Amino acid sequence: MEWVLPVLLLLGFLIVVVPVGVYFGAVALLWVSALISGGSARSRTGFYCPVTKRRVTADFLTEGGSDHPSDVLSCSAFAKPHDVRCQKACLDLAETQSVSTALLPRYSLIAGGTAYRVEATPHADVGRAA
Repeated sequence: MEWVLPVLLLLGFLIVVVPVGVYFGAVALLWVSALISGGSARSRTGFYCPVTKRRVTADFLTEGGSDHPSDVLSCSAFAKPHDVRCQKACLDLAETQSVSTALLPRYSLIAGGTAYRVEATPHADVGRAA
């Protein structure tokens, strides 16, 4: 009977302490990775391309604190979307807005249809015929 108490203590430790430690470790890992990433964010938006004169979807890379995206990562105007070979005129048209924390997901589905994230939004269809 002297083994019952140590076994119960070990079982309690495995059930309570280990999951809590794993949880806090995961949160700390996410926090450190957000600090290391330097605040750059990837965002996706659809807009009217001033070069191809059609509606496209593009992924932008935005550095933290910037008002405009710094690069186009992919664009649906090309057969291979990740092979962006244009002059990237859309970078001058796009504006970015930031949120208070870097730990929010890039793309999220939320019940109300609202996703608070960094997002590049170009000016309203520049050059589009009415």
